[in-house]
Amino acid sequence: MLIKTLAQPFLSCILFILLATLPCQADTLTINTPAQSLQKTSLVPYLAVWEDVSNISDTNTARRHTADFVPLAQFKQQYPTSFCWLRMPLRLDMAQDAAMILSFNHLTFVDVFVYDGSQLIAHKAVGAFRSRQYIAPFDGREFVRLLMQPGHRYELLLKVHHTKYYDPTFDFALQQQDAFLQNDARRKTLDAWSQGAIALFFVYALLSWVVSRYRPYIWLLCYILGIGMYGVCTRGYFIEWVTPYHPEVGWYFNLLFIHLGSFGIYMLLMDFWQMRQHNPRLYRIGQMLTIGLAGLSIVQLSIDYFTGNFNLANTINMCLSVFPLGFIISSIWICWHRLSKAQRYLAYGIGIFFVSAIIAIVGSTIWREQALSPIPYISNVTTLAVFLLFATGLKEDLRQHEIDKHAALRELNTLQQFQNSILERKVEARTSELMVTNRALSEQSALLAERNKKIETLINELNHRVKNNLQLLYGLSSLQVPMVKDDAAREILRGNMGKIKAMMLVNEKLLSFEEQSSVRAHEFTTELADHLQRIYDSRHRIRILQNIDRSLLLQGKQALSFGLILTELLTNSFKYAFADHPDPTIRIVMQLTDERNMLFTYSDNGTGLSHREQSLPVTMGVSLIHDLARQMNGAIQVSNGQGLTYQFQIPV
Repeated sequence: MLIKTLAQPFLSCILFILLATLPCQADTLTINTPAQSLQKTSLVPYLAVWEDVSNISDTNTARRHTADFVPLAQFKQQYPTSFCWLRMPLRLDMAQDAAMILSFNHLTFVDVFVYDGSQLIAHKAVGAFRSRQYIAPFDGREFVRLLMQPGHRYELLLKVHHTKYYDPTFDFALQQQDAFLQNDARRKTLDAWSQGAIALFFVYALLSWVVSRYRPYIWLLCYILGIGMYGVCTRGYFIEWVTPYHPEVGWYFNLLFIHLGSFGIYMLLMDFWQMRQHNPRLYRIGQMLTIGLAGLSIVQLSIDYFTGNFNLANTINMCLSVFPLGFIISSIWICWHRLSKAQRYLAYGIGIFFVSAIIAIVGSTIWREQALSPIPYISNVTTLAVFLLFATGLKEDLRQHEIDKHAALRELNTLQQFQNSILERKVEARTSELMVTNRALSEQSALLAERNKKIETLINELNHRVKNNLQLLYGLSSLQVPMVKDDAAREILRGNMGKIKAMMLVNEKLLSFEEQSSVRAHEFTTELADHLQRIYDSRHRIRILQNIDRSLLLQGKQALSFGLILTELLTNSFKYAFADHPDPTIRIVMQLTDERNMLFTYSDNGTGLSHREQSLPVTMGVSLIHDLARQMNGAIQVSNGQGLTYQFQIPV
């Protein structure tokens, strides 16, 4: 009994060792009928797997290690990037040849070897990261075409090298070529419809922004472009269009596109809900989130490019997604009470985006890479829902705006009518007041006109009397000059006659320019100089040179003072300056130095002031010149050199 008890464990151990050393023989997949070939048959129950941790084995080595192959259901991979060899027997018992398609999902590098007995009859290289130049015609990145003959027993040997650091999923399936191509065509048609709808919405949003320049359309464009291109990239179209010979580069854009879409939805939420004005703290958090999203994109791109660890990059993305999802929930919770009906439509779309993001994260956590197949369809449906809800919200906003505008217009019309009635009453009252005032003004105007007429008559009479009196004084003086025997008295009388003549000229000019009450300096100076020359220089021996601005005008009081100054200067020059002078000359220059000042220069080339002072009698002429210059608010400067020069700076 003791021996039997001790032998049982020993026999069990021997039996286990024998079973372990027996080669693993997988079941043979036999395709008997065309109907069976049309169905997609999973190869998982028929596959046996061997992990080649050395990554250097070839097909001969793999076929010699049949004892190391284990059923796929019992396989647990040690290293995610090591080479895995899969084998299975296959038999075709149909009456005719068949073209079969071997398909799989997401594996980066797959080499398919087909043996007929011990003879290798086919070798195909495919995979998601396989360059286009190595893929045979009629094959794709995730399927190969196998030609099989009836009655033959084949062995499929598959070499799988999955470099994304995900645990590979060996979901190989076999299906007749026409049936597979029909299913693939339906899949591509579905992709075309969904991506076409995304493209149409993108164009619509772009045109809407071009027409309206409404900034939220820009963020909507970013969201549609990012999510739409994520679907295109995940389904493999982006790689075939852009990077067919470097497919791993196309996969770098996968998370970049999803981040672009996320950036668009966050900015759309902040802008359309006007967080900057109403929730500045939440707006700053959103800004930090978008900056962090850009940094996360750089980090993930670096991980994918330098390490090829797509699993790590995706894990980081899923772990950090708690922050944007928390921001979305917080934004809806905080802003909901103040959102308008139009803004709440976007909140519904954001809610759908949140739910789809949760589904994508949970699916990626559970099914890993296998979740990449349904996620693009979920994201496309979410994008369409967000766009439709946003467009509905904008339409509702426009409708509400029209309602508010019409209400405001009605209120404005009512207010305008009320204002018009008040204005009409005020106009009527003011019109009555103006009529009374106009009657009073008319009466005052009649009185003023009558008074002005009397004043004008008196002024005309006064002017005539002044003119007559000046002419009388001038005439009496001219009659007395021949009768005066004393030379000094006669000269004084002549000087008075010159001053009276200057006054007469000013009075005459003012009467002729009564409207302007001003005198033209050129005409006045010429007439006064001619008159005094007839008195003192009847032979016109002395030259009088004038340079006077013809546009220069002198006001009435200025003209009288200027005339007396010029009379005194000319009289002194005629009487005392040119004793025995061969070429006596007087220069009179009057110019405007600027808009407010006139420069009047009077000079002669006579004996000068030092010789002249001895012959000048005691008169008030020189002091009169200075007094008159002060009355005109002018400055006088006298220079004595080759004659005598007076410079007057007079404001006009």
